[in-house]
Amino acid sequence: MNEPILITGSHRSGTTWVGNIIRNLPRIYYLHEPLTPNSITRGLFNTDIWYKYYDPKKEYENIETILNELFSGSYPFKAMFHFKNSLPHTDYRNPNGINDGKIDLKYFKWRINTYIDSKRLNKKEIIPLIKDPIALTAAEWIYHKWNSKNIILIRHPAAFVSSLIRLNWRFNFENFTKQPDLIDRFLGPYRSQINNPPKDFISEASLIWTCITKIIIEYQKLYPNWLYIRHEDLSYDPINEFELLFKRLELSFSNKVKRFIQSTSSHSNPSEVSKKTKVHQLQRDSRKNIKNWKKRLSKDEIKLIRDKTEHLSNKFYLDKDW
Repeated sequence: MNEPILITGSHRSGTTWVGNIIRNLPRIYYLHEPLTPNSITRGLFNTDIWYKYYDPKKEYENIETILNELFSGSYPFKAMFHFKNSLPHTDYRNPNGINDGKIDLKYFKWRINTYIDSKRLNKKEIIPLIKDPIALTAAEWIYHKWNSKNIILIRHPAAFVSSLIRLNWRFNFENFTKQPDLIDRFLGPYRSQINNPPKDFISEASLIWTCITKIIIEYQKLYPNWLYIRHEDLSYDPINEFELLFKRLELSFSNKVKRFIQSTSSHSNPSEVSKKTKVHQLQRDSRKNIKNWKKRLSKDEIKLIRDKTEHLSNKFYLDKDW
């Protein structure tokens, strides 16, 4: 098996866009969010925690076995085919909803196609591409176990908060409080806020961004060889930025890839999503999308986000970016 590529970062940072561009290469075996509780590995990891921390110094033999099968294209048909949600747990993206384990046909076609892809590709040649923002807290472990090429995406805090508000995605901070190792490892300065999270949406989303970005900054110190990319840079100059990314990944920047990038970022595409609740819309005017948050948020909301996040956001964004 070739070294896998991991695309992670915060959710709403463009991991789906980047993943869909890279998967245009014939050797790429695209794996959609395998460490997310409701994905194709749902129930097998015996966890309903989002942003589950995997300590690179510990062994997780059962999980490692499952991921080896997945990365090599040998994942069992039964596991790939079944289409129930994970065991009951609170979905961090839905403040009022519980995944009840009932049959869900929504992604049936996608799961079947994923299985077909696993059988179509030459297992000796495939490059596993793991697209999973929720795997941010597993990035170290994956890197040490499989020598993965890690891409970490960062997005402007106001854009991140604006996206969560549009989708009404709240966050249950028990995902963090149930993981003292994660807090001790990365989030000690925010322990009090995590234990007593804010009630208002903007402060809550700002705290999520802060926690995720703190982890990313710690990774930058430890793993400068990983690729850290701002969503805004990809969006402003997609052809040149993706060509640079492909070069660093030692991948062929084919005409097919270029055409796909152009189709998903063109000025002729809409700048805003066609439906407010739509999670992913790949065809966007990528440049105009950079500042959509300025139209969605009030000046007071933007100021609040900046006040909450600037102690970290100033490592990635200048005054002019606000």
